[in-house]
Amino acid sequence: MTKTKVRFQTRTIERIVAWAGAAAESSELATIHTRQWQQLNEVRRLFDEQVAAAEREMAGFLVKTPYILLLSVTGINVVSAGRLAGEAGPIEHYASAGAINGRAGLYPSRYQSDEVDHADGTLVRQCNRQLRGAGMLVAENLIKCHPYYRGMSALWAQRKVDPRDRRCRIANRAMRMVYQLVGGRQVWRGRGVDREYLLAKLQEFHGVHHTPIDQTIRDLNEAFVWLPKSAYAAEAKPLAELPRRKRRDPQRLGELLVPLLIRLGLSHKELGVPGEETVESNTSEARSSG
Repeated sequence: MTKTKVRFQTRTIERIVAWAGAAAESSELATIHTRQWQQLNEVRRLFDEQVAAAEREMAGFLVKTPYILLLSVTGINVVSAGRLAGEAGPIEHYASAGAINGRAGLYPSRYQSDEVDHADGTLVRQCNRQLRGAGMLVAENLIKCHPYYRGMSALWAQRKVDPRDRRCRIANRAMRMVYQLVGGRQVWRGRGVDREYLLAKLQEFHGVHHTPIDQTIRDLNEAFVWLPKSAYAAEAKPLAELPRRKRRDPQRLGELLVPLLIRLGLSHKELGVPGEETVESNTSEARSSG
């Protein structure tokens, strides 16, 4: 365990040893079963690698669009934002948020006949179902993770609103928020709910997916282009801690982020790294001493 750097608890190991001492003898099929689950585990690992590669590729696509600004919203991650960006397309193609909801069919159908008028039917059938699915995925994530939308869903639940109707309502409202953020090149500014740091969230995503450093830096620089200037100072705070961390890696991510942090408005002194003036003075002192 220690050599392979796998985390464990001593009491767990003791329980396993105690169980092994009292366990029955293995059956004749134990070898076959072991080989089968090892093969199935290899298939699982292969699928995990393919999914991770697809999500890394999705992130590279997302940072080239203004939909990357959706990462500032709690509950929206790279996968859901990338799926929505791919299905919705350029935000300039929509005159309003209602146009997105209309294309996705996020509104009830209406039945009219003579004096009968029912405006609260099921969802309309004529729509872009892929876009509707992307909107519903965003709605489910917001209900689980975002305090504002979770509270709104809980209120409707108390009023005995059907869960499917609640998700549709949240998706309808979420598309309005998406239109404001993406179309207005803004970050989340909701009252009472703090926004998340976009660049730090993207960097954490790449860390979990073991993305190569060159792609991570490239995606962070691509995402920086879409940030409003008013968000530079806030976005720089969590990333500024990386250059100060002491690690044994030969090439630290924090050091590679220094140029990006300088673009965000931080000085060399704030980052704790030598600037051009410091380097020149050290060079001149070395020459004079030599």
